[in-house]
Amino acid sequence: MCGIAGIVTPRIAPGDREAAVQRMLAAMVHRGPDDSGLGSWGDATLGMRRLAVVDCSPLGHQPMTTETERVWGVFNGEAYNHDAFRTHLIDRGHQFRSRSDTEVVLHGYEEYGAGVLERLRGMFGLAVWDRESSALLLARDRLGIKPIYYSVIPGGVAFASELQALLAGVSMPRAVDPVSLDDYLSFGYVPPPRTLIAGVRVLLPGDLLEWRRDTVTTRTWWTMPAPGSTNVRIEDAPARLREIFDESIRLHRVADVPVGAFLSGGIDSTAVVGLMAQGQDDPVRTFSVGFADGPAHLDELGAAAEAARRFGTVHREVMVTGAEVAAQVPDMVAHVDQPSFDGLNTYLVSRAARAGGLTVALSGLGGDELFGGYDTYQVIPKYAGFARAWGVLPHAVRTGLMRMASLALRSPRHVDRRRKLWRLADVTDAAGLYAAARLQFWPSEREAFHAAGGRRSDPFATFEAIARSQDRLWTTVTALEVTTFMQWRLLRDTDVMSMAHSLEVRVPLIDHEVVEFVAGLPPGWESCFGHPKRLLTTSVADVLPPGWLNRPKQGFALPLEHWMRHDLRPVVRDALSPESTRARGWWRESAVADVLAEFDAGRRPYTSVWSLVILELWARRVLDDARVIH
Repeated sequence: MCGIAGIVTPRIAPGDREAAVQRMLAAMVHRGPDDSGLGSWGDATLGMRRLAVVDCSPLGHQPMTTETERVWGVFNGEAYNHDAFRTHLIDRGHQFRSRSDTEVVLHGYEEYGAGVLERLRGMFGLAVWDRESSALLLARDRLGIKPIYYSVIPGGVAFASELQALLAGVSMPRAVDPVSLDDYLSFGYVPPPRTLIAGVRVLLPGDLLEWRRDTVTTRTWWTMPAPGSTNVRIEDAPARLREIFDESIRLHRVADVPVGAFLSGGIDSTAVVGLMAQGQDDPVRTFSVGFADGPAHLDELGAAAEAARRFGTVHREVMVTGAEVAAQVPDMVAHVDQPSFDGLNTYLVSRAARAGGLTVALSGLGGDELFGGYDTYQVIPKYAGFARAWGVLPHAVRTGLMRMASLALRSPRHVDRRRKLWRLADVTDAAGLYAAARLQFWPSEREAFHAAGGRRSDPFATFEAIARSQDRLWTTVTALEVTTFMQWRLLRDTDVMSMAHSLEVRVPLIDHEVVEFVAGLPPGWESCFGHPKRLLTTSVADVLPPGWLNRPKQGFALPLEHWMRHDLRPVVRDALSPESTRARGWWRESAVADVLAEFDAGRRPYTSVWSLVILELWARRVLDDARVIH
């Protein structure tokens, strides 16, 4: 696991390129505190910060090359199948000097060119400079677990693992993209390939970028397989999936440093820990975060402790208070690459795991999105037909009916449900139902914010484009959850918040072999193993504690709303004060004041308020302060 960076262009002298890449690396020390490297060849300069995980010796230093010195590269992530791939390449005449997976990737490139990507099993953002053809290859793993930000510059391209690192090396205006700003208001994050900074893009999951002769091109190298491509009978699917899970867990444990796991007490992390415990002799080291204040129903320490006892793990519970969180907000925000209303939970548990001696932690991320754990998997297939019929009614009629229905939901505990009910007046298809569930601010709410004219985004179009690629409602929800919620938000936040503490987080439930197996199941498989993720729970039923198969879903939730009303209240009030809003110039003061008043009165979900807070704190750091992270 590393932070990588580089500049490729003939229009910048090597010395100037190296100075710029060094600034990028200085902004990513947290991603790789163990080593640093830099090299230039022709029009290219590549650099890396190394978190040593596999082959921690000096032989793992990057940038790395092969014995021919034809190609040089930097690699962020892990190729879990590097041992088997190395054996294959040795049989084809390649010679190796290290046990590093990076060297395997470079030899694989020599043998297969960009086709090496299809032979890698893992998570990665990589850059390979081919001295023979004077060409650069940038590539991102299939699911987008590891990031690559880039900017097209005169004659070439600059890239880095973090947006703030890229800004530290490239001289460009820190201007906000108005469409991305509008997107952020809708989603609570910015959908790729855009970022909040105009002129900076993020490489999409499963995409690659090539530069040669001053030309930059991007293309997709991996997509989800079609339903029916998995050759298995439905009744045999759980057993076959279990075999893939076992292999995935075995591969994800491979490291030369301490490996443990997050244990929240939910089904997904419990399944991961249970599978880890079955496959290793030493006890698994597990970490949970609890909260000394806040609502009791959010506390899952009891469930996590029960799972830890069952598996005999070396378990550590870390208690966090609102006051402690408030004190850590500045550091957390300093590491926010792109703002999001999420990420604080990963920041806290990653800090605990790293402080407890881990360098690598396995997570249960992806179980809900891939296997159907969310209510969207139940609601959208059930009501999509009704939504289409509902759309035939005049909009005024739909609005009136929703107004009457919402009268029964006046209790503060129904604030989120009432808000979604109001949105149904604008919903006429499956994508609209998903929008009603996931958007932070509805288009009508969003319009009240804009202080000046500008370009507007269309969040419905974003969801509809994904939905149109599917021919069944179950796969429609899967595509939406995996793409927008998991790839665009959860994985991005997990990467940056874990690497803030120099911790590598691995996600075995969405190993690409798992994803391809599930995506390729015969159409209709969900009628046997659908919501709530029965295919997953059936495949790991023997490792779950007794009675857990029917436990209600609960993720790792923070008492953030409670903290925002108490210890974090000064942070919220300062970020959303009239003075801050006026100085920023993005939103109408009255709109921000109304949102804050609704939150105080219990009529506004905390997530939409927190998204505005994080945006303002990010802007102060990235746009106003412009300091890099050391």
